[in-house]
Amino acid sequence: MAYIRFTNDGWYSRKSLDEAKDVALRIAWAVAELWKHDDRGTRAYVAFDTRAGSDEIARAVAGLTAAEGFEVTLAEAPSPMPALNHALAEDDEAAGGFMVGADHRSASYLGIRVRDGRGHAMGAEEAALIERMAPRSVPDSAASFGLADLTGSYLVHLRESFDLAPLAKRRASCLVDPLFGTARTTARSLLVGWGLRAREIHGALLDDFGGLHPAAVEPWVDEAERVVATGDAEVGLVFDGPSNRLAVIDEAGRLVPSPKVHALVMAHLVEHRGLTGRVVVPRTASVVPARQAKRLGLEIVRVGDDRAWARDEVNTGGVLSTTDVLGGLTVPAFGESRDAFVVALCVLELMAQAGKPLSALVSELDRTLGTTAYALRTVPVDVAMKQMLKNLLPGVNPGSVLGRKPVSMSHAMGLEMHFADESWFLVRTSESEPLVRIFAEAPTRKERDRLLDAAEEIVAKVAER
Repeated sequence: MAYIRFTNDGWYSRKSLDEAKDVALRIAWAVAELWKHDDRGTRAYVAFDTRAGSDEIARAVAGLTAAEGFEVTLAEAPSPMPALNHALAEDDEAAGGFMVGADHRSASYLGIRVRDGRGHAMGAEEAALIERMAPRSVPDSAASFGLADLTGSYLVHLRESFDLAPLAKRRASCLVDPLFGTARTTARSLLVGWGLRAREIHGALLDDFGGLHPAAVEPWVDEAERVVATGDAEVGLVFDGPSNRLAVIDEAGRLVPSPKVHALVMAHLVEHRGLTGRVVVPRTASVVPARQAKRLGLEIVRVGDDRAWARDEVNTGGVLSTTDVLGGLTVPAFGESRDAFVVALCVLELMAQAGKPLSALVSELDRTLGTTAYALRTVPVDVAMKQMLKNLLPGVNPGSVLGRKPVSMSHAMGLEMHFADESWFLVRTSESEPLVRIFAEAPTRKERDRLLDAAEEIVAKVAER
């Protein structure tokens, strides 16, 4: 029986459906044992995404979890992760839940994630315990479970939380791109129900996702950019596979970088909603949210890149917003986990309140905070190369980059260098995928791209050793 590598991000693989089901059941059994041991609750929820095979695995997980003594509710259709999180948070007797799917990965992947009774991801230590507890095989048993529409009550929650009346009054137009993921039909129907006009692309049920990855980043958002640029949409909203992260496109078809989306949402929450609190960002975050927090008189808290750090901040209370390394935004006032729907509605509500196009709001933000260009570049590597880079990058000291000496350098997460003009880059290996991630920010796109290229050259040289 294959060894299971399970992290707090979940388990994912390109295994066959039968193999993936076997691993998912082994994980589910271990999780159920932990829930029972800690007496966490009596009910469990299971949801699944749109990829082929996820529904079959979800039914098997629901049956096994029910056989372990839990009252189990299985989503009756593919459901956004925020809907599962909402169902858990609303149920005081919930021990936790499972999301069967593979997040933002390509259609060839299958996998499973675990949520706690509040809809949060588990911590790294607990994930390691599950990894050790997973048996070589599970009992061949299943019990009955219930079916429910997890998305319906979540959408009611959203409708009660936001006001888009000014946009509805003038029949504002939006483009919705679910990237073949769990926002398909749901995001469009939500906006149409408010009285907006909404067109959906990439909303079919395709086993191969049309060759796209359900990741709300370039190049997968390129078609949405083109459609917005050539149509009449005032905004483009691109949801990743589980509906955790959102890409926002202005009316000219230009992608708004995620740090600027965070800064716009932050200002809206404070200036239009009257909210306040700490702003929690990872060490790899752009300077833009920090500048906005300072302008608004908010405390900025920088934490490690592990989502558990942000989760712990949210658990202590008093948090206005958090973001992860890939731009996933959490607004605890509406839910304690990443939520692309909430971000989309915050942006739309801001446009409604301000009465301005999105491009004008971004331009005002640049004038107020100063222009910066931020980007993430991913470099695919094989597993052996990833491990080698993980071991070697902490020992790399280039001295200078592009003829410039850094004002600070850190090896805490790989190789991180900061320069006098607030430009910086970080090279680090992914924890869950065979990738090297390169973050960079500079005053201009040209300077940022030069930093990205220079950092990628460093990776290539290290790989040649």
